[in-house]
Amino acid sequence: MATLKDIADKVGVASSTVSRVLNQDDTLSITAEKRQLINKVAIELGYLSPIQRKKQRQQQSAIAARTHYKLANGDALNLMVVHCLSPNEELNDPYYTAIRIGIENSCHQHNIALRNTFANNLAANSSFLQQAQAVICVGHFKDQDVTLIQSLNPNLIFVDSNPLDKQCDVVQFDREAASREIVGNMISADVQRPAFIGNDETRLHVFREMTQAHGIYDSARCKVSTNFCIESGYLAMTEMLSTQPWPDVVFAATDIIAIGVYRAIQERDIEIPKDIQVISMNDIPTAQHMNPSLTTMRLYATEMGEAAVDLFMELVAGRQYHKTVQLGYEMIWRKSFAKPL
Repeated sequence: MATLKDIADKVGVASSTVSRVLNQDDTLSITAEKRQLINKVAIELGYLSPIQRKKQRQQQSAIAARTHYKLANGDALNLMVVHCLSPNEELNDPYYTAIRIGIENSCHQHNIALRNTFANNLAANSSFLQQAQAVICVGHFKDQDVTLIQSLNPNLIFVDSNPLDKQCDVVQFDREAASREIVGNMISADVQRPAFIGNDETRLHVFREMTQAHGIYDSARCKVSTNFCIESGYLAMTEMLSTQPWPDVVFAATDIIAIGVYRAIQERDIEIPKDIQVISMNDIPTAQHMNPSLTTMRLYATEMGEAAVDLFMELVAGRQYHKTVQLGYEMIWRKSFAKPL
């Protein structure tokens, strides 16, 4: 296990300096670059403070205490889950929260020892990743993170992404087909000024391709951000409403973005769906209670988490081949966008 001296030797400072930096001592006179380097080296070496080591031992004891299920050889089931979002980001994203709930409920049902970590904390949890019988990776990861996880454990199950193609198990829905259904409904409704708000991924690509093919694409009505959040929806919609003509329909990539879109529209006393229609994807619980209720594509996020644990159970039971589980989706028609006749 890495020590303060190991970090100090690698950075070229005193152990006391390392200790004060890791304890976030703001009174220490040291450059921001050196402070950042010390934190970086600590992560790379997997350093744990005495408090962190104590917490780790407590967590291990708690895991051992509630693991009853044994394999034929006497081993307990041991699963690691890596989340692409930080805890704060996940709290604001009901889709990924639902996936986590599906995983945790299924693990509880099968008495599986479960440990969660996050993409920004992989190095500190490398030993747990190596020891786990498999790793479930939830969401979309940077290439270097995927490479690191794969080097630590070859038994991988990705949920909502497939960065390794056929080299791992996968649980996902057909994002392209679902997007084509949404955009197809918009076109069938004879819209003339469609808009898109979301990330630069499949939903945007499908929207651009299909609206261009029908001669109704306008790049000014495509707002791309790096975040799926209420604020990004609000800011993008505010910008679109600053010029005329307004879009007659908005495809919000997620319901969370749609909440921000609603806010921007309604602050200006514009009516949904009379003036601007809104359609989205996910069907989070809030969608049906929005005013007006949100038309959206229902995705089965909790079930995706459950399916990932099912794949884990198959792996530890001896399955030798990789497997992809593709869940369905369903258009939920509400008041923000009328079903085309």
